[in-house]
Amino acid sequence: MEVMMYRLPGKFVVIICAIVTVQGLAYANFADTYGFSAIGISRGNAMTAVVNDWSSVYYNIAGLGRTRGIMPVPSGTDKQQLTLQQKGAKEAQNQPTEMSVSPYDIFPYKDQLAINYMYTQPQMTIDIPRTDIVADKELNFGTVTLGLVLDLNHFVKMPSFISSSRFGLGLGVMQDGSLVKVYDIDLRTHDFVRYGKEAERTVILAGVGFGFMDDLFGIGAGANVWSGGRGAVNLTEVELGPNEQTPNSEVQMELTPKIAPVAGLYISPGKKIKALQGLDIGVAYRGEVYMEVDPFATTAELYTAGVTLEMALSIYDYYTPHIISGGIAYTFLPIKPLSGLTLSVDVEYQMWSKCKVSKSKTAYWANKGITIPEFQDIIVPKVGVSYNFGCLSPKMQWLTMNLGYSFRPSYVPDDAVNDASLFNFMDANTHIGSLGLSFTIPKTGPMVAPVVITLAGQMQMLQKRQVKKDRVAIEKIYENFDGNPSDDDVTQAEIDALYPDYSYSGFVYSGFVEVALRW
Repeated sequence: MEVMMYRLPGKFVVIICAIVTVQGLAYANFADTYGFSAIGISRGNAMTAVVNDWSSVYYNIAGLGRTRGIMPVPSGTDKQQLTLQQKGAKEAQNQPTEMSVSPYDIFPYKDQLAINYMYTQPQMTIDIPRTDIVADKELNFGTVTLGLVLDLNHFVKMPSFISSSRFGLGLGVMQDGSLVKVYDIDLRTHDFVRYGKEAERTVILAGVGFGFMDDLFGIGAGANVWSGGRGAVNLTEVELGPNEQTPNSEVQMELTPKIAPVAGLYISPGKKIKALQGLDIGVAYRGEVYMEVDPFATTAELYTAGVTLEMALSIYDYYTPHIISGGIAYTFLPIKPLSGLTLSVDVEYQMWSKCKVSKSKTAYWANKGITIPEFQDIIVPKVGVSYNFGCLSPKMQWLTMNLGYSFRPSYVPDDAVNDASLFNFMDANTHIGSLGLSFTIPKTGPMVAPVVITLAGQMQMLQKRQVKKDRVAIEKIYENFDGNPSDDDVTQAEIDALYPDYSYSGFVYSGFVEVALRW
């Protein structure tokens, strides 16, 4: 567990007081900030209607049921009577082909094993007099993600009305091996709430998807797994004074799984209606996820004073909101050179207004007569393009190019940080662009199955955001503080230094590589 703290200056502070006044601030994870797979990221994460691989557990879990998608057209087929063919993987692979029509199903498969690596390098620009009050300056990190897809028929014979059924698992961990870094800081600290340690946590998603009527439609359900529990801290021989010290301590924590639902649906009407051939529609839902340890009993025995302090501390961290996404995609089927081109559009609704706070945080600020500002819901549009070069030449079926763009508004409203606000949540409207290439190595020689290698790059551009503080109003707030924490006793000069006007912007550069075995 890694804990970082910042506090306003005061005359003296008991070490346990610093712990009690720490406030949780971690509202992100790496998947929501960047994406969950190299293919998905390269397509702008506009995957709700088209996903069919291991990353379905994140983008739309119903995609696990999509195994009989658009197949190549046999040689000699009359182009005037071109239709979508519903073929199983073995049957389709034996078909001689004239052109490919789908970047995802040229090499059909039911099982998959994949590994992803991501490295991100944020480069933020902050125009602020005191850079020492910025919380986290090391924002770069890497992740490793493992994906698994298995046909359920390997284990249980499915009824005939289920055309396909698969289990999927996605596990994302930090490259340094850590499961989570608890990054609790004072809400007054200037901190980028989506980047750095806020995004560094393990992501675990699993579930099943089913396709019906030759995958005309499909449904899926699963879980996003996180943790919560109870804990206690006991500190002894704590001395009053400003000097740093390491008291005798005992920490106990019991963590139990917390499960949030994941569900999805897709429809491919073109499999039954000729006029709608190439059209796919998807809807997905991911429930809110957060880490909660409550109560967190804390005691401190003061060595010089001979008294014991008892406090109740709660941790509420790593909040991810309810997310509802809808997507539509269209694949140009019979028209050369557009055959193999897929356009996808997603709209994602993120319910940040329901973000919760810990009991200790609520009580601390309520005692001072201050309400913690609420976040706002946002709508995120996404666009993706995928083009398989097999439509130009059958010998190029192994190469697919992806492009993507999305716009992510800030969930931090202006009134949460401007004017008399004591808080400094740094987030901004963000333009996100991406591109990628997928290389398919067919099953040859000693290879037991095709291998798909995907390389992707992403750039996020944070629009410049200006924050203006009303320091006269802030001084009045401090004057009205009740209680006696030492950091309440600040001068106007200190307020001017701690609450300057500032602006920030930045670029975030990320690289991704995925190696997937399909069979």
